[in-house]
Amino acid sequence: MIRNFKESDIHDIETIYEKSNVALSLGVEPGFFGRDKKNFIFKTIRNCRNLVFEREGRAVGIISCSQDYIEGLFVLPEYWDRGIGSELLNSALSEKKELSLQVYADNTRAVNFYRKHGFEISGNGICQMTRLPYFEMRKTH
Repeated sequence: MIRNFKESDIHDIETIYEKSNVALSLGVEPGFFGRDKKNFIFKTIRNCRNLVFEREGRAVGIISCSQDYIEGLFVLPEYWDRGIGSELLNSALSEKKELSLQVYADNTRAVNFYRKHGFEISGNGICQMTRLPYFEMRKTH
């Protein structure tokens, strides 16, 4: 079930953020995402429209958007490949005429996911926090 974020979701969201990033083995310093999860909550969640995917009474996925930009889309790894990310993305797309995002270039799983949903690479850069290369991606209806 997709619903709006509630304050009581914060612990689940921290877990989703950390576990999903760690599972990707992106080559960042060990412990980075564990330390950064509070930053994600206070700088991203607090300033975004957040939709949560709930399963069995707990949040297992989240999409966070500010304006027409996806700040994050994360799903617990044990729930990957079940359509949760697609449902969250489609819910966000139903509210916007266009959306853009940044995704780590080495995260081929996510790059392919967004391509499958009609996003195209529109630029690239280097993330200031992780020093990893990223792609900018965009979709317009």
